[in-house]
Amino acid sequence: MGDRANIVVTSGDEQVCLYSHWAGSDLPVILKAALIRGEGRHDDFLYLTRIIFCEMIQKHLMETTGFGISQVPHDGGDRIITFDFDKQQISMTCSCELKEFTIKEFCEIEKEFDF
Repeated sequence: MGDRANIVVTSGDEQVCLYSHWAGSDLPVILKAALIRGEGRHDDFLYLTRIIFCEMIQKHLMETTGFGISQVPHDGGDRIITFDFDKQQISMTCSCELKEFTIKEFCEIEKEFDF
């Protein structure tokens, strides 16, 4: 079972896939919190990607399961939030519909997503 999903951060031909086994449904809220906290690093691919992952694992830091990092999505590959660093744009499928947001639009959303 599980609640698998990924945040995929892309920049040029690079991508980092941040995987969650148990908190997939929470990833939109987690990403929003990370983007707000990391506002001063929206221009730094390496740091912002790390900030996003830290937000994902903050309550689970010493656990040995539940999260992962890879170059391609594995488990949960059908539930992906993509953050295109170069375009500063987030895309995700909600209720079977592809939605795209700027960072500002995404951070201002107050409703929960059916992700």
